Amino acid sequence: MIKLNEVPRTFLYNDAIFTSPITLSTLIHYLRLSVRLLFFLFALVGVLPVVILIIVLSKLLRLSALNQWAVTFWSRLLCHIMGLKIDIYGDRPASPVMLVANHVSWLDIPIIHSWILAGFVAKKEIKYWPILGWLAMAGDTVFLNRGNSESRKVVLNQLKKRLKQDRSVAIFPEGTVTDGSHLRTFHRQLIHAAVETRTPIIPVAIKFLNQQGERESRVAFIDDESFLHHVFRMLKLPQTTVEIHCGPALTQYDAGTRTITLLARQYIEQQLLKDDYLSPPA
Repeated sequence: MIKLNEVPRTFLYNDAIFTSPITLSTLIHYLRLSVRLLFFLFALVGVLPVVILIIVLSKLLRLSALNQWAVTFWSRLLCHIMGLKIDIYGDRPASPVMLVANHVSWLDIPIIHSWILAGFVAKKEIKYWPILGWLAMAGDTVFLNRGNSESRKVVLNQLKKRLKQDRSVAIFPEGTVTDGSHLRTFHRQLIHAAVETRTPIIPVAIKFLNQQGERESRVAFIDDESFLHHVFRMLKLPQTTVEIHCGPALTQYDAGTRTITLLARQYIEQQLLKDDYLSPPA
């Protein structure tokens, strides 16, 4: 007897016919993937070239409002296609600020750009990634050659220059992505740019929640998977809720970079510890 929520699937193997049930949830899964994939391809082919053109023109004509609109529009569109519902808690900061956030996925970048325009610091390898690399370059990303002290000095000077120009920047002080189950040590070198320019530092906690309100571990990169493989996997997931918790501005410049870095990490950790979001320590 076939259940109401199952549809028989018949296939041929070695001249024998087998029937295997396809559940309603499986049908919904593939329908969701198909629809999102179509929208994703349309966005890449039909929308992204226009967005990049607008960004380039806005930079040439020095139309900062148009540039911000284009980046925000594309970021919100991409987040919607990926099935992300974004909820923001706390006051949205006004530029210029330095955003300091935990890092789980490349999605952290369009998530932040969906509500504030900020130049990111990213590893040099991302510059050559398809899609994300193009957007990173169009969005004024500063590329860091990890492990190179000279590259770090150049990036630090670029950040200071941008902050002095009243342009916000965003960094991931963990230095790499995690699976979201824990928070790594924060590196303070790049935060020093905000301390030297007396720019407010805003700690931002990013939480990915599944439909049961628990940490959505599938959002993270798994075993150094490729960017395109991660995109395809994201397109298959049900809607994911993203909570953005913006902390109070840290302006204790005279206390030093180390103290401000610890305060930023403390706020982010406190938010991630709520509702057992982080895994318990071993």
